[in-house]
Amino acid sequence: MKTQLALAASFAALLAARAALPCGAPFGTGINVNPQQDIIVAYKGGVETYVFQPTFCGTATDFGLILPVPSTLAQPPALSDQQAFTTVDSLSQPEYVTVTYCQSHTLSTGSQGPGQTGGSGNGATVVATGRVGFLDWVQLKADTDTSFTDWLTSNGYPYSTAASSVFSYYVQKGWYFVAFKISQAATPGGGSVCNALGPVALSFASPVPVVPSRMATAAASSTAAYGFSWRIFAITTGDQQLAFTDGANSNRVLGYSGALAGADVSSLPALAQAGDRLTKLTLTFSYGSTDPDVGLSLASAVDYRETQNVIKYVPCSSACSLAKASSSGSRFALVLFGLAMVGVLIHRRRRG
Repeated sequence: MKTQLALAASFAALLAARAALPCGAPFGTGINVNPQQDIIVAYKGGVETYVFQPTFCGTATDFGLILPVPSTLAQPPALSDQQAFTTVDSLSQPEYVTVTYCQSHTLSTGSQGPGQTGGSGNGATVVATGRVGFLDWVQLKADTDTSFTDWLTSNGYPYSTAASSVFSYYVQKGWYFVAFKISQAATPGGGSVCNALGPVALSFASPVPVVPSRMATAAASSTAAYGFSWRIFAITTGDQQLAFTDGANSNRVLGYSGALAGADVSSLPALAQAGDRLTKLTLTFSYGSTDPDVGLSLASAVDYRETQNVIKYVPCSSACSLAKASSSGSRFALVLFGLAMVGVLIHRRRRG
């Protein structure tokens, strides 16, 4: 009962949080959001479709997020199908191998990775607006950090000073920003909201595949000592796969690469067709990082599936008994073999 009351109190406090920091990843001021994300990146012919689905809780008048993109949107943001994430996750599951150990042994677990293989406001120009699901959205371009933060302040997007350097990073790169905010028409009278965003799909031109991972580390957090991960499910033409520019390591892991069959793409409309390739990459990083966006590239297609060990312990006495039984059986077999050989020799001598 006490546990239920504590959970209820925590949930009520979460709903009452005032200012949700606008961001392209799950972080915020006075808001508790799971930073883990799954993202689908379909990249073909220099055009990327970026599908994401973070969940936020906050006050309707303050709730929002910002996603940086390298160019103007090819088409308005659109709702995508949740089944797409279920499909790519199912197809890219690791191969699990059971490994048995004596219970007294010390074992470090882990996975086996691959080998080296329109208008303007305060100096920020609004280029497009619209609504997707329960969110209004605006795409804008800012030439200076100040013009962008001034626009956020004037339009009711509260932000943390911790995000200023990250905003500057994308302004200096010449990127655009897509700002999402809860539609007041969708939530008349305001109030607190807990809802999932989309999934929402954005399409834009880009010379290379991009994931704006720097934005995820903008907010200060009490969990800064802990890392969190994004899983990137990439869809490319069949002869290519998404790869890390600097190669895989402990924080950048290739988990899967394989061709998509006709039955696989039925739940991936507008994202894939038969013969395309699905790749799963896992990116792990920590809050407060000043690293640039993760470098992504296209590499030659090579089938791969991660292998993970499933550990099974047995009592050491049982393991030893099995070993003794096996040893005794071997000795008995040798005795029988020796007797048989003696019988053969005796038979040969009699014949001689």
